This record gives sequence, C-alpha cells and structure tokens, in this order.
Amino acid sequence: MSLPENIAHAAARLLALHGPDGFTMDDLAREAGLSRATLYRQAGSRDTVLAALSEQGVDVGRRSDVRERILAACRPVFTRAGFDAATLEEVASEAGVGPATVYRQFGDKDGLIRAFAEHIGPRRAIHEVVLTPSGDVRADLERVATAAIRRVVEDVDLLRLGLLERLRGGTWAEHLKASPFRVHRSLTQLLEFYAASGTLESKDPQRMARVFIGMLFSSFAELMLERGPPPDPEDTARFITHVFLEGLASADRRKP
Repeated sequence: MSLPENIAHAAARLLALHGPDGFTMDDLAREAGLSRATLYRQAGSRDTVLAALSEQGVDVGRRSDVRERILAACRPVFTRAGFDAATLEEVASEAGVGPATVYRQFGDKDGLIRAFAEHIGPRRAIHEVVLTPSGDVRADLERVATAAIRRVVEDVDLLRLGLLERLRGGTWAEHLKASPFRVHRSLTQLLEFYAASGTLESKDPQRMARVFIGMLFSSFAELMLERGPPPDPEDTARFITHVFLEGLASADRRKP
C-alpha cells in the first residue's frame, strides 16, 4: 500500500522519536493533522502503516530490538540516578523511545527492574556452556569464569548499587538478589556432567559449585569495594580453574 506523503512523513517522524511501539494511530492522526476517521480511510491500520514504511526502505525496527535498547539504556540511567530515583521517562529518553513504549514492554518500573536484573550478569553465557559441554572440563570452567569476571567488570557500578540495595533491604532487593552470582544451579549442572563421566572425583557438585563461585567472588571483591584495578578476565579465569582442579601443590608433592 502506498501512503499519502503527509501521513508517511508524520509516521516517519513518530517512528524516529518513539520507535515502532511508541505511537498510536491517534498520535499519528494528530501529527498528520487529520481526523482519526480520515487517517484510517487513507492509511488503514497501524501495522499497514509500518509495512508501507518498510517497503519504502524505512527501518521500522523490531520489538526485540526496542526491548534490548530499553534494557541497554537502563545501565547509564540506573548507574547515574540509582534504582530508587531513576524514572521510566529517563530510561525512555536514553533509549530514544517514548515512555508509552517502556510501559508497553515492561508494564511498570517493577517489571523493568525485574527484567533488567535478569539481563545483567553472566548467566546467559554460562547457560550456553552448560547446554553444550565440550568434554574438556578445564576449558568449560575457564569459559564460565571468564564470562563471569568480564560481566562483573563491565557492570561493576550497577553491581555495587545492587549489593547496597540488598544490604539495606531496599524496595528492589528481591529483584536484584545475587543477580551477578545466580549461576549456582547452572554451574552445578555442568559439574554434575563431569562428575558422572568420572572426570571429577567429588560426588558433591553443589558443594563444588559453591567453592568455584567463592573463588570467582574473591577475584573481584576488591573491585566491588573500589579498592583495586579490575582483574584480567582470561588470566584470572585460568588461575582459578587451575587452583580449583589441581590445587597449588607442586607436581612432586602431588605424587603418592
């Protein structure tokens, strides 16, 4: 369908300001200076408008892209303002969408923070390792450790805020509960796989997972407390994995 020029221009302006989910047909009617009935008669539905723009080469985006942009915008906004003071309007502005889009995607601030807490941390990367273990326990644990440390380094300011929120029992504490470290279940699954195959001697994967997570935490504890430089993810991951699997005794001392 070919859109009248005034409607196409108005829709493109709203699209640039608010994203594909950020405007309604009523918004478009006002922007184009038309009555609602006239707009529907000349342009059809909202989906028809977006499809026509797409055919003209306009990037109308996808809902998943909009959601990712909003979650990405949470990082600078929450870091700058904190969880309590930050508003959905600030997040919308940072993401380049309208507040209505944020509400449509997440419902309210509670829903946004819940989704954001799920979004940060290394769990996605670790889950991929768990789903596709390579058969090399050292390589897989190094991948897990590298992913965890890298994400903590990237999100350290937010993780500090989350830790403070938990310590003070704040409004959002439950959503942020151990968000960077909620990897115990996935790591236990990975270690269960290697224990069952005979690669690992211990038959207590949950305890092994707690030990490995504790070693990870110790590697960036100073960074979380703003006392030291960030650890090198790859080098630190190799060292932690080595200590976890073999300890620090020399090869001669380990001989029976």
